[in-house]
This record gives sequence, structure tokens and C-alpha cells, in this order.
Amino acid sequence: MAVTPTDTLQKQPPPDWDAAVKVDAQSLPCPQPLLAMRRALREHEAGTLLCVMATDEGSWRDFHSFAALSGRPLLRAERRNNTFLYWLYAGK
Repeated sequence: MAVTPTDTLQKQPPPDWDAAVKVDAQSLPCPQPLLAMRRALREHEAGTLLCVMATDEGSWRDFHSFAALSGRPLLRAERRNNTFLYWLYAGK
């Protein structure tokens, strides 16, 4: 299952998903993947595409809730085998 970009993001060129900075949160229990993502959002230059990799089942709910509550778009979310992948742009 994938989440598609919002209308405002569709006006920009499509992101290079494979070039995203990888944030490895695999094998971390809840809420550590979300905390790793928040740390990466602050540490990287605004506009940097991040891909958070997590294996915690609860991360799916957590990342979608974070996006809805924060207003920060979750550009894409996928499950590949036992790994969840989440793409977001860094910045404030």
C-alpha cells in the first residue's frame, strides 16, 4: 500500500526516491523509529528527501498520525516484506 503525494506536491518534479538519505530505524521498538525520523528532520538541510526504514509494525500508524497532526506531508509510505519505508522532506 502506498500513499500518493498531495496536490501541492504534484506541481513539483517527482522526487528521486532512490536518492533519498536513508534513516535506518530497523529493529528499533516503538516509538524509536518516529524519534529517529524527527531527529533526521532537524539534522538535515531543509528540502533533503529522507527515507526512514523501520520494522516495527506500529510505525505505520505512528508515521501517518505524525503527518496528519503535524501538517508535514508523508510523501510516500510502503511496506516491502517486513520493512516499512517512509519518505519525507527535512526542514522546519
